[in-house]
Amino acid sequence: MRSLVAVVADMGGTVILGSEHENLCRRATPEEIGAGAHDWIVESQGLPNLLHEVVHALFLGELADDHGFDYGSIPLNLRDAGHRAILWEELACCALSTLYAAPFAEDPRVFARDWFAEQFEIQGVFHGLEHDLTGFRARIDAQLTDPEGTAEARATFARGRGLLEAALLAHGAPPAVARPVQSIDIEGLWADYRLGWKSSNG
Repeated sequence: MRSLVAVVADMGGTVILGSEHENLCRRATPEEIGAGAHDWIVESQGLPNLLHEVVHALFLGELADDHGFDYGSIPLNLRDAGHRAILWEELACCALSTLYAAPFAEDPRVFARDWFAEQFEIQGVFHGLEHDLTGFRARIDAQLTDPEGTAEARATFARGRGLLEAALLAHGAPPAVARPVQSIDIEGLWADYRLGWKSSNG
């Protein structure tokens, strides 16, 4: 956690933790700056959420309101390469927060399954499908069973993992923390998630 806080500080941000907070990046208020905060605030409800927010910031290369997302792009058009890049970065944030937080959970496997599902299922809003989980699942499944989509997802996950590993090592994280040994990636998490929802429907 200290290394993540240091990563955010180096980017000009202050981390605020607590279950009463949102999970987002925003500009600090004058009052917060007067109390010693940096120009940006990263709110997070806990370690997994903070990991998700930090990976977003690393992908962007800076802190920005809502990580620079243009809400005018909703619903995402997955025929557009730029919009697919948004999808893959979102899923990489879900997967990387799972990978890096799972070792600290009481049951890493259960945590990985539940956390990925929770994070994925709130992403439907970006596709105009926040009230249609079945449709959202089918939309993303089609992307992840397409060879081009799979390649893009793998490349984005690898890039995000490299960015996070380098940032953690540069800010004092032990190698064992910066380089988790668990075999967790987007494809594996999706396969487990898909199996779960198919079983519940069958």
